[in-house]
Amino acid sequence: EEILLDVVNDKCPITFEKIKIALEKLLPHQYLAILIKKGESLDGLPSSLRELGYKIEKKKEIKNNVFYLKISRHV
Repeated sequence: EEILLDVVNDKCPITFEKIKIALEKLLPHQYLAILIKKGESLDGLPSSLRELGYKIEKKKEIKNNVFYLKISRHV
């Protein structure tokens, strides 16, 4: 089940805090889908997610400089 979080209009560190809170609320069968702008927030996300035990399963540019990310718990 996909839970969608749009952080396109947010800036660091708000972007990561919103993502972190959403990840903490996920149930085992759910994954987080994020809409995020290219730039600082997106660049630092993979390493921050790894530290928390999550991984990006899919990354796709859906609009000019806006990306869709599928994030799940790293098992």
